[in-house]
Amino acid sequence: MQCPPWNPLYSMAIVLSCSGLSLVTFITIGLKCQTNIKNYIYLWRVKYNRKKGYFPLTNADDFEYHAFVVYCDADRNWVHRTFLPKIEQDEGIKLCIHHRDFEVGESITANINKYLEKSWKVVVILSNEFAKSEWCQWEVDVVQERRRRYGKDVFLLIMLKTIDSKHMTNQLRALLDSAPSLRYQSWVGEDLFWVAAIETLRKPLEQVTTALL
Repeated sequence: MQCPPWNPLYSMAIVLSCSGLSLVTFITIGLKCQTNIKNYIYLWRVKYNRKKGYFPLTNADDFEYHAFVVYCDADRNWVHRTFLPKIEQDEGIKLCIHHRDFEVGESITANINKYLEKSWKVVVILSNEFAKSEWCQWEVDVVQERRRRYGKDVFLLIMLKTIDSKHMTNQLRALLDSAPSLRYQSWVGEDLFWVAAIETLRKPLEQVTTALL
C-alpha cells in the first residue's frame, strides 16, 4: 500500500524498447542470412513445382551463348588472350564477353540482365582485383540468382589469383561455398585445368523449374 502508483509511461517505454530491440534483431538476422533465406524460398518453390509436375527441359541449344563470363577489367588480358581462344577457337564453345558482345547505347545493367538470360551457364573469373571491385560484387549478387534457379552446375568458378582475406566479402564466400572452383596455374597442371574447365562447361544442368507444356 505504501508503494507509489505505476507510471503508464514506464509500460510504454518497456514495450517500445522491446519492440525496437526485436526489430533490430530481425533486421540483423535478415541481412546476415539473406542468402540462406533466399535458398529456403527457392527450395520451397522447387518442392511446390515438383508437385505440379515440373521437370527439366532446357539445354545448351536453347541459348544463344554457352556461357556468360564475369570478370574484372584488370584480368581482361588473361580472359581475351588465354581463356577466350582456348574455349571458343579450340573447343567451339561460344562465350558472351561484355567488352565484345554488349550493345552500344544500352546501360551496363540492362546488357547484363539481357545477355545473362541468353547464356546457358556462367563463368566467374575470381582474383584479388575482382574482390576489390564493387561493380563485380554487384554482378556476383546477380549471378547468384542463376544458381538458385538452375543449381551449382550452372557455374564455372575460376580462381585466377588468390583473394586476400581482407577482400573476401560475404557475397564471394557464399559464391565459393555454392560451387567448387578451379585454380589456374600456368605450366604446372595447366592441361588438367583446361580438361576440368571444359568438362564443367559441357556438363548438363539438373534443372527442376521448367514446366512441360
